[in-house]
Amino acid sequence: MIGTNNRRTIFRLAKKSLRASPLRNWIIIGAIVLTTLMITSIFTITLSLNKSMERTQMKTAGGDYHGSFKYLTKEQVDTLKQHPSIKEYGTSLVVGWVANEVFKTSPIEVNLIDDLMAKHSFVQFIEGGLPVEEDGIVMNTWALEKLGVSLQLGADVPLEIDINGQKLSKDFKLSGYYKADQHVAMAGLAYVSQNFVDKYVAQMDPKQTKLSGTYVNTTSLNVMFNNSWDIQEKVDKVLADTGLDVPTGVNWAYSSVSLFNDPMNLLPYAALILVIMLSGYLLIYNIFYISVVRDIKFYGLLKTIGTTPRQLKRMIVTGANLLFIVALPIGLALGYGLGYLLIPMLSSFSDEPREISYSISPWIFIGAAIFSYITLRISASKPGRMAARVSPVEAVKYAGVSEGSMRGFKRTRHGAKIYKMALGNLLRSKKKLFLMLASLSLGLILFSMIYTLISSLNVNKYLNAFISGDYVVKDEATEANMWVTDNESYALTEEVSQALEELNGVERLDKVYFKEDTLPISDRIRVLLEPLAETEKPEMPMYSPILTSGRMPLQIYGLDEGWYDVLNPSEIVAGQFDREKFNTGKYVLVTEALLDEGYKSYYQPGDKVELGVDGRDYEVMAVLKSDGLYAAGVKYYSIAGFRAFLPTRESKLAEPDSIILSATLHLEPNKSDQAKSAIRAYTDSVPGLLMKSRDDYKAEMNGFITIFQTVGYGLSFIIGLIGLMNFMNTMITGMIARRHEFAILESIGMSKKQLRKMLIYEGLYVVLFTAVILGTIGVLLTYGLIKTITENIAFTVFHMDVLPIAASIPILAVISIVITVIAYKVLAKDTVVARLREAE
Repeated sequence: MIGTNNRRTIFRLAKKSLRASPLRNWIIIGAIVLTTLMITSIFTITLSLNKSMERTQMKTAGGDYHGSFKYLTKEQVDTLKQHPSIKEYGTSLVVGWVANEVFKTSPIEVNLIDDLMAKHSFVQFIEGGLPVEEDGIVMNTWALEKLGVSLQLGADVPLEIDINGQKLSKDFKLSGYYKADQHVAMAGLAYVSQNFVDKYVAQMDPKQTKLSGTYVNTTSLNVMFNNSWDIQEKVDKVLADTGLDVPTGVNWAYSSVSLFNDPMNLLPYAALILVIMLSGYLLIYNIFYISVVRDIKFYGLLKTIGTTPRQLKRMIVTGANLLFIVALPIGLALGYGLGYLLIPMLSSFSDEPREISYSISPWIFIGAAIFSYITLRISASKPGRMAARVSPVEAVKYAGVSEGSMRGFKRTRHGAKIYKMALGNLLRSKKKLFLMLASLSLGLILFSMIYTLISSLNVNKYLNAFISGDYVVKDEATEANMWVTDNESYALTEEVSQALEELNGVERLDKVYFKEDTLPISDRIRVLLEPLAETEKPEMPMYSPILTSGRMPLQIYGLDEGWYDVLNPSEIVAGQFDREKFNTGKYVLVTEALLDEGYKSYYQPGDKVELGVDGRDYEVMAVLKSDGLYAAGVKYYSIAGFRAFLPTRESKLAEPDSIILSATLHLEPNKSDQAKSAIRAYTDSVPGLLMKSRDDYKAEMNGFITIFQTVGYGLSFIIGLIGLMNFMNTMITGMIARRHEFAILESIGMSKKQLRKMLIYEGLYVVLFTAVILGTIGVLLTYGLIKTITENIAFTVFHMDVLPIAASIPILAVISIVITVIAYKVLAKDTVVARLREAE
């Protein structure tokens, strides 16, 4: 057989075939756009959230540099920075540690850095810059607030610095300051000038300080390579090329802390992509399948003139590729835009501090294009094989009357029933019916799940986690999770609380007292932490510093009696709460601690705990979940730490310098408006006070619900739209493919009214089958999955709602009837004779 190069001929045939079916083309383009749009948005969200997580972890690590060479001498720094693979570098020289008593539980390291190090360490100055004068210093805002220093250039900063074991007391001048989160960074940082180093540090031998463990006057060279791939390998190569043997580090924010670190993090995104691909497949495949059936004679005629099966498959795939080229850029652009809009919404679901970063990685578009094309090729391949397998004789004789296996004749005394004919017509092509039902049901089941999840969000449960009364008054510093000092600047004092309680219309005021402290580590705690310390990353120690210091971080709270009613029995892990016994002052409530292996309790009911400055003994009454009494506490947690709750009187005895964290006001029902005005007027008159009402928190909850609705309903709408398009397309193209069948039925006496009625029955049967699927599989999936999800999400109470399923059935029925009537009206314009001749 002589081979011929006929690719151009096949390409022209594919183009002409596309021009013959413009409606089908637009439907396929729409399906590809929707599929690409959703997959692109998922990739955009995934990579952007990963980048945001990396950005946050970089701040914890101290910078965005790729790697570092540690504890270097000046000569070693000069050697390393000449290596050609290092594209950018910054230096940081160790000076010492701030030894002021207020930084006992939050250490501040003193360094000398250059401009590039500041850039890569996220030091973005609010005012000023790196110091030049000997007494100049740069600190972050929370450290200055902790010292009680005003945020203005030139302010006096009294510090005591430990330099290689020798303490230097000096009054510095603030040359610059920047914002940093105390609860993100591993340690605080302060920066001094080169002149300061020359006077107090330069004479110290870095080799000796390295041996002593202070590392004063040693330098870290923090470097950037071309990219973040195989950082450790690049660092090792630099050492091998220079012949140096020094400690190194890799920025773990690039490699170990991301969405991709734990495959479980990617499961929701992978599941979404699979659902979207399945929805797109069902629609695109169905269109190609019906198109092949409709054009089967055309393919048969091509075979009679010598077209091979392989060429037929290529022609269908070529047509699909041309449509893909048109749809792809539209889907990519719309998908990236959608992802860009959704990222802030999705980030707001997390309470963790996270800076929003948008990824523009080419893998977003490459990945989305690949997955969309895979969906298209799978969808088009099977109809292509179907067209290739058909014999020329069968294809030419095909009139669309028989699909699937032939059935025997049925005898009846009363003649054919239209509703029975309609059911028989549907069951004649079970595969087509299955695809249509699957596509239509998928979107509606997803919509039902999202609707049920949203309806399970419980506003009262949400509000009770933040506010236990009508109004809550706090200090602005504590509300922003900033360090709280005990100086005169703290606004929420005993006098303020008493004044609030005496306002007209205030029925009761409940206070919460708070103090951060440490607790000596017991043998039981040490047994829990030591295995975790052995497996932790050296560059990110969490448990070893606690074990070394021998003290555990602790938050101590004092509760007024009104808070006892807020404690939910579901928050108690072990033991029972007894109001009268608790009020005796001999008992304490403790929470679980969050460790790497999950939530663990250091104590059990009946254990003794020593708390407070004088080590008073308290018996553990009950163990609460880590977020127990969430509304009463601060909104951050200490690493491996826990919380202890005492009656107000006892907490003030145990921690005399504790602050009033919040004052919750309960109003008299008939004086609420008057009391509201009085409370607002008073809090406005006292600088530093912040008042929030129950309605304020309710508005925040409504905002959360709006975001959830936007994301959830948007996704289910697009998938539902794909299913509806599939339903409408199947009905319309099915009627077009059966036009010869309809002409035969009319020629043997069936009226147009009866034929239209039969088609309406067919559409209603599809709706009925869909209703059965939704009422069985849909309800079971919604109940099983959403109930499991709500049990693991705070502020939700599972509520099964069948409204989406019940409401969708009549809507589908109306759409089915309207589409059938319109399509048949257009189809029946030609005469019966003209339609019969189409098969000749």
